[in-house]
Amino acid sequence: MVRVSAVIAVYNGASTIDRAIESVLKQDFSGFEIIVVDDGSTDSTVERLKQWGDKIRVVRQANSGPASARNHGVRVAAGEYLAFLDADDEWMPGKLSKMVSALDSAPGAALAYSNFISVNKAGREQKDSLVRAGCDHAPSMGEMLTHWWPILTSAVVMRRQVFDLCGGFHEAFKSAGYEDPYLWLLAREHGDFIYIREPLAVYRIEPDLERLRKYASGCATFVRLVRERYGARGAALTREVLDARVSSLGYEGLLAMRRGDKRDARRAFMLALRCKPLSLRSAGRLLRTFLPLNLAQALAGRTRSKPG
Repeated sequence: MVRVSAVIAVYNGASTIDRAIESVLKQDFSGFEIIVVDDGSTDSTVERLKQWGDKIRVVRQANSGPASARNHGVRVAAGEYLAFLDADDEWMPGKLSKMVSALDSAPGAALAYSNFISVNKAGREQKDSLVRAGCDHAPSMGEMLTHWWPILTSAVVMRRQVFDLCGGFHEAFKSAGYEDPYLWLLAREHGDFIYIREPLAVYRIEPDLERLRKYASGCATFVRLVRERYGARGAALTREVLDARVSSLGYEGLLAMRRGDKRDARRAFMLALRCKPLSLRSAGRLLRTFLPLNLAQALAGRTRSKPG
């Protein structure tokens, strides 16, 4: 009997997919299946997947983004619970047994999620936790519409019924980024959440500017959908998301200027302007990237600490 369907969406993840699959197979929980959705990979991902034989089920699709890929995996899934895992992340031992037990004991809960460990591409643990003080508990709907809540896709197990009621991941998200927090908002409409303080997932963080570029279109889609569905109730959330993004892009742009990389600085400031087109600060910073480097660096001033 399949109780949990582990859905792994992968695109060009040949270097990490084995580690992700191994972390599922090592779970001390019986009654799960592994569905890997290859989202049109062009590297050796498909060959890597063949070695796992019948331990996993592989489905393929043309490249359409992680929202579409996860939805494809769920359509062929048999479990009453859905557990998502990004192809560059891992699960800690005991994740499934602990999270399923929590959900079994709370029939009204829509999903359970845990704390997680953040590591860089080299596998070194990051000191700063993404779970901020005050956000280390299961949120109310009001809290989720006011603040960005640190719920990691790879740290979630949710009821299949709730996923279906939400319509799955919204496929307006064509690339990675922001498709998951929008689903969590919808899921919260259908029940409480359970937060497990123990870190039960490992999250691999990309370099800041690379991540900020990749998530640009997803951020715009998220803001649009939240405004359409929640109106004024979601205004604080969209404002916080946009402010945090502009702040982070500004910081990365100033760092690029300090190291003499006007090209990266220009890209960062342009992305910040797309978030807030009327921002005089971002516009001024962008214009300075067209000045001689020494003058641009002098006008940029000192770089403050990294935004929280």
